[in-house]
Amino acid sequence: MIRVVWGRDRVTLRGHAGYAPAGQDIVCAAVSALVYALAGALEHQDAVEELTIRPGLVILAARPGHEPELQVLRSGLGQLAGRYPGCIRLEE
Repeated sequence: MIRVVWGRDRVTLRGHAGYAPAGQDIVCAAVSALVYALAGALEHQDAVEELTIRPGLVILAARPGHEPELQVLRSGLGQLAGRYPGCIRLEE
């Protein structure tokens, strides 16, 4: 399961979706696409405070004022959690 923990200007994701074998997991692929898109958009705006991406861990912190961008990720992950509740858990 991917555990998503939100802070004011940051998000931490830990774990693996476990929906399918590595390389075939559509939930993991969807989460990765959302994270990489947000990280790229924030980097383009020079708004990244911290970024760690490695297997089973993402830490993404944005400079203050970029909460709307983080909300897009929150919305997308929320939709995935609703569709695949055994794979993603959102926490405050």
